[in-house]
Amino acid sequence: MIRIEHIRRHATARPDATALVDGPVRLSWTDFADAVGRCAAGLTEQLPEQRPARPVRAVFLSGPRWELAVLLAACATLGIPCTGLDPAQDTDRLARTLDLLGPSIAIVSAEHAPVLDAALGTGARELLRVPLDPPAESTRPSGADTAGGAAGPNGRPEPGAHVDAPRAAGATASPAPADHAAGRPEFAGRPGPGPEEPVRPFHDLLASDSPRRLPEPLHQESLAVVPGGSRPRVTVRGSAAEGRALIDLVDEFGFDAHDTHLVAAPLWQPLSLQLARTLLTVGAALVLDDTGDAEVLAALIAAEHVTTTMIEPGALGRLLVHPDSAAPGRAGRLRCVITPGRHLGRWTVDAAWARLGPVLHLALTSPETGLAGLLTPEESQVTRARTGRAVLGTTVVVLGDEGEVLPAGRPGRLAFAGPHVMDGYLDGEAEFRTLGTGAVTGAGSAVGEDAGEHRFLVTDDLGVLDEHGRFTLTGRACGVRAAVRDRAVDAALFRLESDLLNLPCLRDTAVVRVSLPTLGDALVVPFIAVAVGREATGYAALRTACARRVPSIPAHVIAVDHIPYSPTGRIRTAELLRAVVPILTLNLQLEQTVHQEISA
Repeated sequence: MIRIEHIRRHATARPDATALVDGPVRLSWTDFADAVGRCAAGLTEQLPEQRPARPVRAVFLSGPRWELAVLLAACATLGIPCTGLDPAQDTDRLARTLDLLGPSIAIVSAEHAPVLDAALGTGARELLRVPLDPPAESTRPSGADTAGGAAGPNGRPEPGAHVDAPRAAGATASPAPADHAAGRPEFAGRPGPGPEEPVRPFHDLLASDSPRRLPEPLHQESLAVVPGGSRPRVTVRGSAAEGRALIDLVDEFGFDAHDTHLVAAPLWQPLSLQLARTLLTVGAALVLDDTGDAEVLAALIAAEHVTTTMIEPGALGRLLVHPDSAAPGRAGRLRCVITPGRHLGRWTVDAAWARLGPVLHLALTSPETGLAGLLTPEESQVTRARTGRAVLGTTVVVLGDEGEVLPAGRPGRLAFAGPHVMDGYLDGEAEFRTLGTGAVTGAGSAVGEDAGEHRFLVTDDLGVLDEHGRFTLTGRACGVRAAVRDRAVDAALFRLESDLLNLPCLRDTAVVRVSLPTLGDALVVPFIAVAVGREATGYAALRTACARRVPSIPAHVIAVDHIPYSPTGRIRTAELLRAVVPILTLNLQLEQTVHQEISA
């Protein structure tokens, strides 16, 4: 996140300009600088005794909100890497991730505090807990009585209603209670921290004295958790590459101080945090949304004159079917919508163009590669799904089985180099390969390179480069369960899903291979029809495509109302199967019963 010296620079140039908007809370750059300084001073009081023992690291479990943005900036100012954690992951995996990171500070909102407690168990004695919410007894009622305006959706005041957060000036001037006017969820009944666990609530940190001089930063690294896999992995990046990556993002998207950026994806997603940091660095305003509600998002985009946004795929799908989503497109201010695009298909692209205008950018991103590829609105009209152009500063090559660089048109493993790419894993080794400029240039790389050698991260993604430097994902080199590993079938399934994503008669779909007693070795293909009453078209199209691409495996096609996505754009397979497998099993049993009755 942005450091305090950059915040003070903007506060000097534009002291009253808006930096953060969260419901009724609006922080100017001056307020933002003051709050970050006080929180940094409050955290510093806790750090000296912990420095010699281990690296000082922080984690957070919270949705986008102004208190979190202040604390992230305070941690960046102190050089403390603050890593976001997905609260939806299972408790055991979260506990193992915490063991790997070994944090000294945990920033947590009330709604996610039980998740942190369950993961920590009895090992929380050396952890400084920073709750974002004030104690329950100090809260105010939500809605119009507190905000001084008409209450909007979910009890929040209408977007655009101006409610200034008072500047922190001692214990009586904390803006934290105003947050409850924004409809923050309350949580009661959580067991309190143990007697030996230190706690410094956010509103206490905000009441610290403004520092005359902050200490030197402790570390120069950033960490990000990799979703999925058999064990937790954490990527590491040095801060030296952040400046180059920031310049590349500004050149890529044209960000400047006149932008208003809506954060509609969790800040624990690396790309969401990186974009928020970039926009703040150039002096743009951030509008934070923690609801994911389509009505709220549409109202925010219109009322706050949003120009750019990072939005998670699930929220984007809900926004595109909401009647109010066409208003931002008619206003003409929204110019850039960025979302992870690995599983998004033709309907999303076409609906976004029709309702929002030519603004949707599909990002191909991972914690290891950062923002690796981008499909612009114009390119998405003529290019298949899962295709991207390498972003500025990034080079992509395709490697063969022997590690040789392949020419355009030859499939192989994708490898990436550039400032967005990680330095390595915190605990474990990644596959890197050093290539000379001659080899890279002769291989159809996506962008031009400087002279010298380049260190490429070799990924598990399979793909192919075309003559224009665009790469298309064609499969995964590993990560498939041994029981179902079959490279030919795996490639066919990936091509099948890519075919289905390009069908205009479907809003969304997924392809999942299962091996269950009730269904056997089969494909489960849930889909969302493009409109009510169009399910028959979807059934016919999917069955035909499955029979053509993977004729050896029976396919069970089922219409659904919802396909669950994680904020990173990954389909939550387990949640999806829990919803559809019982229905498929029942349908199969009914078919068998009817068949037996007819035969009798």
